[in-house]
Amino acid sequence: MRRPFFLSFLACACLTWSASTLSAKPVRDTLHLISFNDFHGSFQATGNIPGAGRLVKTLRDMRQAFSDVCIVACGDNYSGGYFSRLTGGHPLDEMFQAVNVEYSAIGNHEFDWGIEAMKERLAWGNTRYLAANIFTDSLRGIRPGWAVPYAIKRQRLKNGTSLRTAFIGLSTQETKTAALPEIVKDLDFANPARMAGLTMEYLKDSADLYILLTHVGTGMENGQPVFTDKDVDGLSEVPGIHGILSGHSHQEVYGLLNGVPVVQARNYGRKIAHLRYEVRQDRKGRVHVRFLDGEIAEPGPETDPEMEKSVERYLNAPEYGFNQILTENLQTLAPQDYEPGGRFSRLGALVTTAYRDCYRLTTDDDTSLVIGVCNEGAIRTLLPQGPVTRLQAGNVIPFGGILRACHMNGAQLRELLQYGIECKAGWLQYHDMEIGLENGKITSMTYVGDGKRVDLDEDTPCIIVTENFVASGGDGYDPDWFKETARNFESVHASERNPTDVFIRYLGTLPSLDAKKIAVPRIKP
Repeated sequence: MRRPFFLSFLACACLTWSASTLSAKPVRDTLHLISFNDFHGSFQATGNIPGAGRLVKTLRDMRQAFSDVCIVACGDNYSGGYFSRLTGGHPLDEMFQAVNVEYSAIGNHEFDWGIEAMKERLAWGNTRYLAANIFTDSLRGIRPGWAVPYAIKRQRLKNGTSLRTAFIGLSTQETKTAALPEIVKDLDFANPARMAGLTMEYLKDSADLYILLTHVGTGMENGQPVFTDKDVDGLSEVPGIHGILSGHSHQEVYGLLNGVPVVQARNYGRKIAHLRYEVRQDRKGRVHVRFLDGEIAEPGPETDPEMEKSVERYLNAPEYGFNQILTENLQTLAPQDYEPGGRFSRLGALVTTAYRDCYRLTTDDDTSLVIGVCNEGAIRTLLPQGPVTRLQAGNVIPFGGILRACHMNGAQLRELLQYGIECKAGWLQYHDMEIGLENGKITSMTYVGDGKRVDLDEDTPCIIVTENFVASGGDGYDPDWFKETARNFESVHASERNPTDVFIRYLGTLPSLDAKKIAVPRIKP
């Protein structure tokens, strides 16, 4: 059923849904459970990203509007933007303290800067990070010290009800390939549904309300929530749970699955999930919890001035150079603006051309056939029309890392590009290529860059330049494809091979940027 959203300070009307008809009797207490997910350090307001100031203002207003509120996050909190990478994740600590984020799941991008860096950030403020399915040895049930499986919050609600809420943290199993493999190689990510069931058995009668706080992918299908992660459908069937808060897939999700409310609030702070539970204590002291309804809301238009000042302080700090103008972009370039016939974007071709030119400039090799390639997921946002700042360029491909250059022949390249077409995470991006494609299979490859036209047969030599994420097995790419490294490039200092910095430097060499002149790959009819 649809009802108008009842918070005057939020900008939109939202879909609400009910597990049962509301009782005519007065509600003893109402718990408001509020979550957001995949913030990815999106502190600055830009385009359709509201920024930390608006998100903090709305969450604070919700705390004032309702008597009993608990705010949580579903992971991927700080890594994912150029701003956040240069500031080391700040000012997430200030933001979480400003609204009192009590618990968070651990997302795959929490691992981006290494486990020691993650541990340092997990200790910021009062937020407790939870993960019941991360182990160093899952067979013996050995967890790293930072992987706390659950937390029980005990509180007395406004009208006197005593409530115990258990939050069980769960991380996506896709972390093994969605994070840099070498960082998480010593960790096991057990099946979330199985671990949720085991944890619920262990916690039997320890709480009144049981919430799965997850960085596990969900989506909507035929108006109903579905799990997009593999083999986790059983999450909604775990006996005794009262709600599933999700993240990872950047979707807007709201609805009931097997009678359990499932939500996800898109990403970058653009949405907020809100669940309401009736909490009643009977004359014998027993607590009864009933789900009432929920909604997905947008942050309101007003900003929190103190949070805005904090963001501006970092934004204008001269040591970061965020506001430096690199070039003039004549047309907006978006990562999902695909050319006809496939999933190649002009922005993807621009990024990978920068990779190729980095190899050329640092090795003085102007004879080899060189192709830059990039996983689609590394390209995070659009490049807007107009003057392009260092911050805007850095946000396009923000994760950093190290570029690798590897020798391949045509047969190996075809295997790589074919996997890129079939990869669940999105097509591999490159440039200056014509691809023959029939029923999803590559039938021919022709390089059309550098004033050349070269048909790539099985023995044609080439050099591929890509991020260490792909070369080490990220997104399921085979590391064996990248074994034969180009030593002249590997000897170049790592600071010269950071993909983000390479892209920024490349844009800085362009007087202007015309999308029509970008050598996007073409699908041959």
